[in-house]
Amino acid sequence: MPDLYILFEKSNSIVGKLGRLFIPYPYTHVTISFDGEVYHSFSRRKLHDPFDAGLTEEKLAYFAYEEVEVKIYKTQITEEEKEKILSFMEKIKDDPFDVMDMITMPILHGHKNKNAYNCMSFVAEVLSLLNYPLPHELYKNNIEDIEKALIDQGLKGEIVHLPKQTDEQYMKDVSIKDRFLSMIRLFRKLYGKRNV
Repeated sequence: MPDLYILFEKSNSIVGKLGRLFIPYPYTHVTISFDGEVYHSFSRRKLHDPFDAGLTEEKLAYFAYEEVEVKIYKTQITEEEKEKILSFMEKIKDDPFDVMDMITMPILHGHKNKNAYNCMSFVAEVLSLLNYPLPHELYKNNIEDIEKALIDQGLKGEIVHLPKQTDEQYMKDVSIKDRFLSMIRLFRKLYGKRNV
């Protein structure tokens, strides 16, 4: 039977630290993996460009640009469940990152844009495919809700401290101009067709 790993990151990025100011919960990013090496989530593709974001393949080094704490849950799933998750990922692979849902989560419990995701709404949808009960509509579940759903299923997380690692492509600096262009592209995808 295939495995599914769900990793929670205690990010020390500016976004992670800001998130903990509004939601007093240690973990600020969640991602899934089938092998414990390559993870999948809606996230940035480069450390220094928060707007170049979408469904992304993440390596552990992406989280460990400095020493970082992660908590990893592992469960077995069926081949059919894995296929459901893979089909879902294929269907949404070009959907944009839902920056408004991310920004409004601490204050309004999210704001859903049609066909857009962030790490929380993506993993919540994956858990719904596995019939894990969640307390809210999928886009309204925060990191704490997602972790509680795993605990309620009897799963136990393992805390791991990742040493600092380097991934040159992920860590590559991005110019202000390129960040601005990424922001324009993201907002065009989100609002160009009045996606709300």
